[in-house]
Amino acid sequence: MNDDAELYKKSNTLQKRDAVECLEEYAIKIKWRNYNDRIIDIGCGDGSVTSNILRRYIPNNYGRLIGCDISKNMVQHANRHHANSRNCFRVMDIESELPRDLRECFDHAFSFYTLHWIKRQECAFRNIFDLLVEGGDCLLIFLGHMPVFDVYRVLARSARWRPWLHDVDRFVSPYHDTQEPEKKIRVMMEEIGFRDVEVKRKERSFIYDSIEAVKKAVSAVNPFKIPRDLQEDFMEDYLTVVRDMRLIDRVNNNTDGLSVRANYSLIIAFGRK
Repeated sequence: MNDDAELYKKSNTLQKRDAVECLEEYAIKIKWRNYNDRIIDIGCGDGSVTSNILRRYIPNNYGRLIGCDISKNMVQHANRHHANSRNCFRVMDIESELPRDLRECFDHAFSFYTLHWIKRQECAFRNIFDLLVEGGDCLLIFLGHMPVFDVYRVLARSARWRPWLHDVDRFVSPYHDTQEPEKKIRVMMEEIGFRDVEVKRKERSFIYDSIEAVKKAVSAVNPFKIPRDLQEDFMEDYLTVVRDMRLIDRVNNNTDGLSVRANYSLIIAFGRK
């Protein structure tokens, strides 16, 4: 994904809303110890969800909270703005071999809007299992079907954008084209060893108050390295494809511009070790 931390912080309203609703729903399932819980947030991005949202659902007597992300820029930003004596951020790729010092270290693992970027799903879920102590739990939310992935595929077929989107399916959710992905994920988690597994798929929508808000949100998570001088053209072509495919519903015409609604499916997975 894009590693511009400031842009992501300003444009991840959808991710924050879904994180809050998910935490509200599943708070009762999370088994906190009496004190000193150790927590990891996988794919923490700029650190704002970790510190400003997840932190609200953690008991005050927790032991430590670690946010990890594959992006060095995101981790540096998070440490500058959100680190303290009990919270820190570090670079880690959940799809690769785990650092030895993090294995079986956490009572709780969370991940918000990260796992749909991962192609080696079983590897990532097995790593999450290995991060947890016995009895630890995980709460993970990520995208299933999302129209933005279809737009990327269309742009990747165009002569102009093919050079930058040549590996487009690397950045499409593994569950984008999957029927009943929740069943596939549940089986995978149980085979890894998770118990009390619950996987849901929810059909969701989000209203952006203007086309500019859509452009900023897409730019914040755009995984392709489009040259800076071509980014505005890329977004215009992106919006043309969106209109042609009728992927965005018109909500209303207001004085500030066109409000739009994006429809997508969200996957929520819970499990215990």
